[in-house]
Amino acid sequence: VAAVVAGVALMFSPVAKAFGSLPELEWLYFALAGILVFMLTFVGSVFSTQNLIFKAKDNELLLSMPVPTSYILASRVASLLVLDLFYAVLIGAPLIGVYFYHHGFSAETLAVYIVCVLLTVIFSAAVTAFCGWAIALISTKFKKSNVLQIILSLGFFGAYMVFAMNMQTYLEKLLTNGESIAAAVKKAMPVFYWFGTACVNSELKSVALLAVTAIVPFILGCVLISKSFIKIATTKKAENKKKYVARELSASSAKVALLKKEFARFFSMPMYILNSATGSLMLILFAIIITVKGDGMGLEMMFAADPEIAEYLPVIIALAVGFCSSMCNPAASSISLEGSRINVLRSMPVNSDDFYFAKYMVNFIVGFVPTTVAFVFLAVGLGIGFSTLITVYVSAVSFLALASFINLTSNLMMPRFSWQNEMVVIKQGGAVLIAMLAGIAATATAYAPFFLLKKYMDSEIYLLIQSAVCLAICLGFIKFYKTSGRTRFERMNA
Repeated sequence: VAAVVAGVALMFSPVAKAFGSLPELEWLYFALAGILVFMLTFVGSVFSTQNLIFKAKDNELLLSMPVPTSYILASRVASLLVLDLFYAVLIGAPLIGVYFYHHGFSAETLAVYIVCVLLTVIFSAAVTAFCGWAIALISTKFKKSNVLQIILSLGFFGAYMVFAMNMQTYLEKLLTNGESIAAAVKKAMPVFYWFGTACVNSELKSVALLAVTAIVPFILGCVLISKSFIKIATTKKAENKKKYVARELSASSAKVALLKKEFARFFSMPMYILNSATGSLMLILFAIIITVKGDGMGLEMMFAADPEIAEYLPVIIALAVGFCSSMCNPAASSISLEGSRINVLRSMPVNSDDFYFAKYMVNFIVGFVPTTVAFVFLAVGLGIGFSTLITVYVSAVSFLALASFINLTSNLMMPRFSWQNEMVVIKQGGAVLIAMLAGIAATATAYAPFFLLKKYMDSEIYLLIQSAVCLAICLGFIKFYKTSGRTRFERMNA
């Protein structure tokens, strides 16, 4: 969170300084703030809407009780608004902070800004509600709804990544073409024009127009959802009937069965893929960009300007891949996702070693396949020698093995079996947050010491030592799971 806030503040500080000094364009900075708040809240919750409202685990239970449907919907929508508000504060706070830093604090501006951000959150929730309702409605008719949601999720993620990677270019164009962009925003996005003028001039008219634009669609969205909530929440999707074909029965071990179950769960939950395999998607995307646009990114010029960079390149690549590996963390929530089924699982002839093996291998394989694909692209894009490539690859895979243990252990230490929706443990679980922070810390610990030892040690030798250390720590984790891990498995209870 701190890194995101600091990054937004540093990136938009020049924009706040430039536009805040131009009375005719000052409103554009606040309009931009409103656009960014809307985008982040929309992208962050558009698919959560379907899961929080229509796919909640306790929907049928609550509908069977004498609880008004309006109360159920109100609680669901309130949780959605809280999620949107978190995203809004995450980006809205640094944007107003850098403005006050350059142009002085104003209590009136702050009050109006807070009101406008809250109205923008409501407006975003309204748009999100319509989209979530449409996706949920289509899902009831579409037999392969998970495939549809995965495609849409990846599409949104790809668009977000393109926008994020070109943010600096967009900001440069914004600074050089402020007037033309201001005219376009005023004409095509009146909602955010009202946001900007309200913050700069404290215009009650602009605040009122923004309020009407936000609240009316929000109410209509809630009414629309309430009319079809019961139908969508209780509809069972049609399934293709399979014709029975007689064949010899084959049995598999408990270990293989658990592994198949874990993969089936992973690939059946689009939000699980999107939130837990972000590192894998980033890794392949960056590798392709380096391969296709390596020259355009100035890599050759950078190497020519500082020949020592070529010596550090293996560690830099391993560091980047290690960071992406730390962001690949399905094991950080896989134990919690068992929910109340953990009691049933423990009653079966399943031992702890098989249980942990399935959880661990999903995390490792989901990271291993993209890592291997990415190294193929990097070998072409950077022209790395074969021996160096193999050394870096071994380093990356050994660190991935360690990161997978870190993710699984974080969930083992902080399991959460009591939940009503899977998204709670996937997106908001404490184990996921701990795993991400521990993964980043492990990445720094594994690779940062090289830059202190670079005068005394070759990069390839360092990576081989680092690989050996990672594998040694993995052996320690294995011993832990065969001792304390077994005890913890026996005590798991929903």
